Amino acid sequence: MQHAHPKALSTGLQEKETRQRNHPHSDIESPDHRGFFIKQIMTIKIDPQKIRVVAFDCDGVMFDTEETNRAYYNTILEQFGLPSMTEAQFRYVHMATVGEALVHLFDGKVEMTEVRAATAAFDYASLIPHMKIEPNLITVLKALSPHCKRAIATNRANTMATVLAFYELDDLFELVVTSQDVENAKPAPDQLLKIMAHFDVSAEEILYIGDASTDQHAAQAAGVPFVAFDNPDLKADGYIQSLAEISTFLGL
Repeated sequence: MQHAHPKALSTGLQEKETRQRNHPHSDIESPDHRGFFIKQIMTIKIDPQKIRVVAFDCDGVMFDTEETNRAYYNTILEQFGLPSMTEAQFRYVHMATVGEALVHLFDGKVEMTEVRAATAAFDYASLIPHMKIEPNLITVLKALSPHCKRAIATNRANTMATVLAFYELDDLFELVVTSQDVENAKPAPDQLLKIMAHFDVSAEEILYIGDASTDQHAAQAAGVPFVAFDNPDLKADGYIQSLAEISTFLGL
């Protein structure tokens, strides 16, 4: 399997920065302009006619979960008399698995068995209604079928099924791969490789949309085209600010 070429990714980022300077945000608001914007970058590597699977990260792409995740970890910290997360701590835990986040926040300060017991007792479902679903998500998911299979590759663990059920998204994905379904979570490529194997597709036939460095590295390691969502600092094959741009690019 061929891995993404660093030069191609760098070129994509440079072209993206050039277009941002030439076309301020207000100039790419219409669907037609957004479609042109993404095509000019993504045709470096991606053939939209070949895409058979579109995979999404959850937090930061499908949902804005910053405040719910912040509330979750700060509540657990408070239970053990520890201060709320710093911004640096939050940025780490927002990309990490729950296990990695807990070790990052508590290791050496509290017995981890006690921390895990506290998280097991926590009613995370109470936070799910406060997650902010991304505009256009449902419309895009419906538009993708039957042209493309729809998948999730997320470092969430046992909460993903509850989230999908609450927002009635269960029937809009053919496959969901969480950190519990693979040996190694992102930034390892395991989740994307599992999706490719499940649908029997090659790297050039899947498009992965993420917002974090863990998504970028997972895609690069799997050789999968990567689209950065609302994060121009990542090295990606394409950059979007709205999920609706995916439909435009694929011609749906």
